[in-house]
Amino acid sequence: MKKALGYVAILTALLTGQSLAGKVTEPIRTQYADIGDKMEFKLGWQSFKGMEVDEMEDLEGWTAMGEFSMPFADKFRLRLSYPFKTDAEATVKDDQPMQQGEAVDVEGNGGVYDFLTLTFEHQLVFARDTGYNLSYYVNGGRVPGRLHTTKRDLKDPSQFDPMNHTGLVFGGGARFDRVHSFGQLLANVGLRYYTDSDDLHPEGDSSFPALDAKLAIVFSPWGALHPAVEVTYLGDFSSLNQFSVIPQLLYTYKTVDLKAGAEIGVGGTGNELGAVLQASIRF
Repeated sequence: MKKALGYVAILTALLTGQSLAGKVTEPIRTQYADIGDKMEFKLGWQSFKGMEVDEMEDLEGWTAMGEFSMPFADKFRLRLSYPFKTDAEATVKDDQPMQQGEAVDVEGNGGVYDFLTLTFEHQLVFARDTGYNLSYYVNGGRVPGRLHTTKRDLKDPSQFDPMNHTGLVFGGGARFDRVHSFGQLLANVGLRYYTDSDDLHPEGDSSFPALDAKLAIVFSPWGALHPAVEVTYLGDFSSLNQFSVIPQLLYTYKTVDLKAGAEIGVGGTGNELGAVLQASIRF
């Protein structure tokens, strides 16, 4: 009976929240529902290995990205995200007509599953009134530039076959955050829809939906550091499954945030293991 009452108490604390002074640092991937009142610029870098796409597997390398966001009218924010560089290598799948098992280079001005995206955010509920924040977002984007490869083009073997040289993505979802006695709880749930994509989906689909879900806890600080953990999923519960856990440390000095973590894949076609770094400044 005492154990059952203990579980009920824990669940009640998670749902109701308890007051903490101030807003803790945002984790690397999961975003606040709280729109805030500052412009922000982010610069990030992440490594990856073991990823699978349409014609290649064991994709290993890194991507760099930038982001600028600006609030307006107290409850809105515009966010521009730009993955501007990817440098990687991969292995051609055994089911391909040429170069089976051969290592190839992948490099260019763009990301893999992340596109150049403009996001509109609208906060609906404010913690000062209810104890939690709730917002929604809608976005759209396209590939910023092709990823060049050393994989031969099937139609013309004298040429190389680029990856991610076409494609659009549209999305939307909801964000939630609440302060608790142990730190900050954040949740993002959304849906992406890729269309006219090239060499991206592991089964070769050019148009496909993907659930985009993130859950994070930023714990109370250890001195100047906030430990945090995120659980993320991007996929269709079929052939596209990217499920990761990201333990991390967050450091804030005045208006500058420095963040470092390790992305640990727990199955599927996504990143098996990689580092994640991010710096941001608010002004």
